Amino acid sequence: MLKPRNLELVHSYQPLISIILPTYNQANYLPEALDSIFFQTLGDFELVIVNDGSTDDTSNILKKYAQTYNFKLINQTNQGLPKALNTGFTEAKGKYLTWTSSDNIMLPAMLEKLYGALENNPPISVFYADWIFIDVAGTVLSRFETLDYDRCLLLQFNFVHCCFLFRREVFEKLGGYYPEYIYSEDWDFWIRASRHFKMKHLPETLYKYRIHSGSMTNEIIRETAPQKIRYPEFSKRLRHRYPLDWYLGKIKKQIIKNRLGFDPLDKWLK
Repeated sequence: MLKPRNLELVHSYQPLISIILPTYNQANYLPEALDSIFFQTLGDFELVIVNDGSTDDTSNILKKYAQTYNFKLINQTNQGLPKALNTGFTEAKGKYLTWTSSDNIMLPAMLEKLYGALENNPPISVFYADWIFIDVAGTVLSRFETLDYDRCLLLQFNFVHCCFLFRREVFEKLGGYYPEYIYSEDWDFWIRASRHFKMKHLPETLYKYRIHSGSMTNEIIRETAPQKIRYPEFSKRLRHRYPLDWYLGKIKKQIIKNRLGFDPLDKWLK
């Protein structure tokens, strides 16, 4: 059985990996998310938690974990997921970066596997992996084998999604997440990254993504972002911004649908 990573000492050296955990009113799932971080098989990481104005028992849970583990905690008024991510990444010191939601679960080897992939492939700046869908109780619903990287196809489908590790220079080049793109901030981030960096799929299942009505994206936007942009509007903007690549991606997506016999996005949403 894996031993929890004890972070009693504050390291002065640069951590290998920085994990950002934004959270807003998800105290019921937060302990499981934290445990999944502290039980990683690769232990050289720092955790930066951004409490984005939670009004539930989140603060008490974090105080309890702080008695055993060391992490950086930033409390701020509710500003929405993109700003919470930018706050966290601004404080990150790691060579490699990632973030996870407070209602999801990192499988134990996630950091080790993705780190190894980046270390062994210097030209690649972003590695992403497959995930498992779970329900409110944590019951496995299905495994999602995401798509191999294609820059045009990424304009049709955010197949990078939730399980990834990327080099620090990616965030520094892009300048963070756009606050107006709540609902699609991560998709926009990966599209912009694809214009400057090489990305690759690691075909291993390393993450659990929880499906529920109070998902982090829904919860974290309720008090913010009156101009939030939903996926249909965001997709329309992509079509105007990258017309040739967008239509090439549409053709490639249809080819995939014909080969599989179903739309992979439909499988995701069911």
